[in-house]
Amino acid sequence: MMNRLSSAIEALQPHYEIVIVGSGYGGAIAASRMARAGRKVCLLERGREFMAGEFPSTPLEGASQVQYNTGLAQIGSPLALLEVHVNPDVNAVVGCGLGGTSLINANVALRPDPRLWQDPRWPAAVRADAAGLAAGY
Repeated sequence: MMNRLSSAIEALQPHYEIVIVGSGYGGAIAASRMARAGRKVCLLERGREFMAGEFPSTPLEGASQVQYNTGLAQIGSPLALLEVHVNPDVNAVVGCGLGGTSLINANVALRPDPRLWQDPRWPAAVRADAAGLAAGY
């Protein structure tokens, strides 16, 4: 059995040196580095901790783990794993739980149109390394 990383809300202390909101890629790294530097850190995340075996594994379970936020209403459980923001110009799907959106990326990286890497704003070394870019996918 794996130990949970999260703590009960009752474990919150009255004071922290650093409070980080969000446990995804950036928040987790920042919290780890600050804690290793001896700082008193509180890492906050909305949603719950999903352990191995607790992720939805059927279509019905998956459907119950989606929440929608629109200009009119929030639909579904605010603790659902997937949060879909529906907006007039752009929509976004984000993760809700300990680990943030890393919970739902499923190791997916879409290959961009090759013209993306030709943009001069990329460093020349990146633009010239087609083999390295290909290896990243």
